[in-house]
Amino acid sequence: AAGTCELRDLYQFYDSLQGRGVGGTRTSLPPHRDGFRPEQIDLGRYLFFDPILSGDGTLSCASCHRPDRGFADGQPRSIGVRGQDAGRAAPTLWNVAFLQSFFWDARVGALETQAPGPLFSPREMGNAPDRMLSTLNANPTYRRLFGQAFPGGGDTITADEVYAALAAFQTTLVSLNSRYDRYAHGYAAALTDREIAGLNVFRSF
Repeated sequence: AAGTCELRDLYQFYDSLQGRGVGGTRTSLPPHRDGFRPEQIDLGRYLFFDPILSGDGTLSCASCHRPDRGFADGQPRSIGVRGQDAGRAAPTLWNVAFLQSFFWDARVGALETQAPGPLFSPREMGNAPDRMLSTLNANPTYRRLFGQAFPGGGDTITADEVYAALAAFQTTLVSLNSRYDRYAHGYAAALTDREIAGLNVFRSF
């Protein structure tokens, strides 16, 4: 009714964070972010893969958060604009909808607050707020897409709308259909006997 997207999954049938003992398989998920409009999610996806967000137009968010590498980059340290060492490795973005803190030092508590970090770091995407907004507002396609995603907004694209769109897309990066997930929902053959033995060791004291 609200015109927003919501996460629905089998884990929501379980009403306990403890499940069958500490670390049990029949556990519910922690609180998560959802509730974004589909237009906001699509806009965030376009922005995520577009190098327009970097200062020199050479890097996108996906340059360091590559889908083919688990939304990380497989590097000991990520490479930013002009080949600079970004200082830290890009973390995976899988399941960030369930996180309560971001960056390796957990210094911010929301995806929207996290976004300016890599966007405006001179060692990462190397942009500046005014330059980013000037570039986006000069692009008729993005003006139209932002207008559809944020119909109550003004005539110009704002930084908060950019951060919200990126957050909207990232909250859809949910991986809940691994062999472990299928095992957790009662399909015992999803894991081998050796893997089940390892799981039981992992869960034990």
